[in-house]
Amino acid sequence: MPVKRRVPKQRSLSPADELRAWSEMFDVGFDFFDDLEDIGLSATGEGHPLAEDAWRRLGAEYLRAEPADKVCWALEKFGRPWETRYAR
Repeated sequence: MPVKRRVPKQRSLSPADELRAWSEMFDVGFDFFDDLEDIGLSATGEGHPLAEDAWRRLGAEYLRAEPADKVCWALEKFGRPWETRYAR
């Protein structure tokens, strides 16, 4: 008799977990250690189609934890996260 297929339960993702997964992408623009797979995303090549949206939601918190003079990939690519995307 075949085994019944189980559908994984949806888990809510905390902002801290999501920030941890995106942090390398924000820093260098590439997910070297496949951290995004932990939240169900796969990144191939440089950047990610959802990176700008994630930066707008999580970027301010990411920048709080980094040195003030650090310039990261997402900051150069998308600008300050608290500015609207149409203000550039």
